[in-house]
Amino acid sequence: MNVIPLPNVFQSLPGSFHVHKDTTINFSGELKATADLLCDFLAESIGSRPKRSNYSSINLTLDFSLEEEQYQLFVDRNSVHLSARTNRGAFYGLQTLKQLATVKDGRLFIDCCIIDDRPRFSYRGFMLDVARHFFPKEEIFRLIDLIAFHKFNVFHLHLTDDQGWRIESEAYPRLTEIGGKRKATYSRRLKGYAGPHQGYYTKADLKEIVAYARSRHIEIIPEIDMPGHMNAFIAAYPDASCLNKEIDVLSDFGISDITLCPGNKEVYQMLSRVILELIDIFDGPYFHLGGDEVPKKHWKKCPRCQKAIKDFHLKNEKELATHFLNYFAEFLRAHNKTPIFWNDGISEKTSPGAVVQHWKYFTRKKTVKEINRGRRAVLSDYFYLYLDLPYALTPLKKTYQFEPLGKKIKNTANVLGIEAPLWTEWVPDRSKIDFQIFPRLAAVAEIAWTEKENKSYDDFIERLKNLYSHYRKMNVGFAEDKENQPNLFARAWGALSWFQDEDCELRKKKRRR
Repeated sequence: MNVIPLPNVFQSLPGSFHVHKDTTINFSGELKATADLLCDFLAESIGSRPKRSNYSSINLTLDFSLEEEQYQLFVDRNSVHLSARTNRGAFYGLQTLKQLATVKDGRLFIDCCIIDDRPRFSYRGFMLDVARHFFPKEEIFRLIDLIAFHKFNVFHLHLTDDQGWRIESEAYPRLTEIGGKRKATYSRRLKGYAGPHQGYYTKADLKEIVAYARSRHIEIIPEIDMPGHMNAFIAAYPDASCLNKEIDVLSDFGISDITLCPGNKEVYQMLSRVILELIDIFDGPYFHLGGDEVPKKHWKKCPRCQKAIKDFHLKNEKELATHFLNYFAEFLRAHNKTPIFWNDGISEKTSPGAVVQHWKYFTRKKTVKEINRGRRAVLSDYFYLYLDLPYALTPLKKTYQFEPLGKKIKNTANVLGIEAPLWTEWVPDRSKIDFQIFPRLAAVAEIAWTEKENKSYDDFIERLKNLYSHYRKMNVGFAEDKENQPNLFARAWGALSWFQDEDCELRKKKRRR
């Protein structure tokens, strides 16, 4: 079965179905959107768009007995039957058909099979950091198509950070006028600084992105990371920090000591207005508020922060951070949104309705405790699912063999699914995006979709050969087999080089302070 992610129930049959210029199609009206996409695929493949006919060899039918994301596929030498309850389910069946198809002499051949398929997890996510390096909306459209091909249903956009603010705000235009630009960018490759970097999405751009993703059954989750990772915001509005002084948008990477001031009432008002602007654009149920990596040293000396700790009967700065995040969690809930926080921003006092996104190494025990006591979670374990890490640290096999649930998670229903982030400090362009993502994203797709007992790494590697042919047709760059699965020496050298670079940058940053 040359399909990734592997269908959960399937039977391969001998032979193939031939699609040619006289092939016709019929479909239930409710599945027209998927039927149109199928016709587009066939027209692109053989140069002929199938006509609709009541008596057709290709049929898309509605079946209310199936689940939301389930599809059933029957292909023999004479016909193709795709059944689904929803367009979403039919769309996933279409992605399977694409991988089963080959083109030869102007005709398209689809392998015969019987498939009854549905995903393991309801949340199958990919994240792109567009703050460290900005990518135009056309690149976002391309990535939407590629993750849809792998049956992902969530695209998390990390829209703001110390190095850039990437979203238009009518209420606070300085956020893009000042926060959307930086004077230089540190480059590992150059061992120094490259030129300035800038860019942001207009509201019209974001609406286009949301609509395009929706047509591929993908939810766009926006993230405004707060109260740390906010130097771009503070560069635009210096009063928002405890220091109340002008700073530049960061040209380096790492964790900045300068954060928003959680004792400043105006900060709450400003962020509330910005969030409201985005709620009008992003229509999905989730909104990410970050909450990670928040140094608190300036809070200890800040009169406003200390007053807030006293006024709200808090014990310390850690509880002040929780108070800050809970305020916006409640604000989002009042507007029918569910907040998501990175796991190092979560405590037992964090709003119980907030979703935890686990990422941080050596903290899984704390996240598991939150899951078992009732909190919903998305898992993005650093050394398995972070796509920006070199293959020396996270080779393809390591990613594929990751088991999200483990033995200690008792309330498994609270695990919504998994998400693979791509942070872009060292990812400046499309070629580097593709190299870091593919084929690891295929492994992530199979973790998210295919039941644990149906997985096999050796079988996955065989099926990758077929997927590589599709990547080439789509002009997708990817790490070749020797690159995505380096030998022991290459892994050791690559890991050492990576950590040396990290340590060098950290020491340089400390000296600059």
